[in-house]
Amino acid sequence: MDRILAEMRENNPMDWESKWKDWPTEKQLQNLSGQANGLFHYAATALSWIEGQIDKHGTAAKRDFDKVAQKGMDPLNHLYGVILTSFKDLDPDRRAKQLLGFHHVLGTILVLQEPSTIRQITALLADIPQDDFDVANFLKQFCSVLIPGTTTSFGEATPQMHKSFRDYITSAHAPGEFCILMGHAQFVTARSCLEVIVNKGGGYNPEESYSVRYWYQHLQEAVEEGVKLEDERRGKWFKQMADDERMCNLLEQMVGDTVINVWKTYSWEVFEAMATVGWKLLEQGTDEHRVKAISNIVTKAKGSVLFLCRPSLPRSLSTLPSHLQGIVQPFIAIQIVRPSIFFMTVDYSA
Repeated sequence: MDRILAEMRENNPMDWESKWKDWPTEKQLQNLSGQANGLFHYAATALSWIEGQIDKHGTAAKRDFDKVAQKGMDPLNHLYGVILTSFKDLDPDRRAKQLLGFHHVLGTILVLQEPSTIRQITALLADIPQDDFDVANFLKQFCSVLIPGTTTSFGEATPQMHKSFRDYITSAHAPGEFCILMGHAQFVTARSCLEVIVNKGGGYNPEESYSVRYWYQHLQEAVEEGVKLEDERRGKWFKQMADDERMCNLLEQMVGDTVINVWKTYSWEVFEAMATVGWKLLEQGTDEHRVKAISNIVTKAKGSVLFLCRPSLPRSLSTLPSHLQGIVQPFIAIQIVRPSIFFMTVDYSA
């Protein structure tokens, strides 16, 4: 504990003396040290959170210090619970927005396909209205559970979530309103990627290249988790939901000539991923409108792999109405590319 405090003091020489007067008493720090019981990550996380509370609340933060040393079923999980519920006193409307932002931002960090800086993550999440939720400020508040991978400036820091915290917020140990569903996290991240691509209208900067390279992977993984191209996080904690049709509208815009020029470099990967998504949606019984949006992307993407498409439908699909046969046809080529995907009988006649 003393070692961590010394490092914190060394890293903040200019304002440490003004902060120190608001720190816990020696007895409180001894209790915290006993709770850590040699676990470096516990101590580092706790002290980082305390420092953030002091920055935010000053002397008034002292009333929260004893929470950190209270026993729980698991000391580290209990500490995470204290940190997560630290904004419980907000008014209901603001708290609801904070909760949605929590799921969107931390869910995205959980499913990122490659390490990204805070600046890149903020660019990816540009679809979150800043008036409702300040992504950069939120990441600063949660720096105690996002272990920095570098000591550079805040914008260039690469958030790294400790495995214990990852396990906590994706399991039943976390309070229900904070539990992150991986399928939903993939869904909202895919939607954020699509927003970047569609809104750029043909051009993007290096910070936004992640969206172009990985939107289809996030969408595929979301559907493989059982998501049906609609924001399914409903319940008492999620009163303000994004329009369920937004994802479908974005997918429809992905086949515009200008937008195709953005992602056409990855046509083969898009073709394979979206054909897989199409079959999964058929299996789930997803409505025709959403399946058609995917079908149109596959049709545009197949370009160089056009020769793989068979001239006729498999027998199991030949009974579909003619307009549905046209929707399903683009998915057939993927059977040659991915033999493990087999054809299904889909009953849209009811």
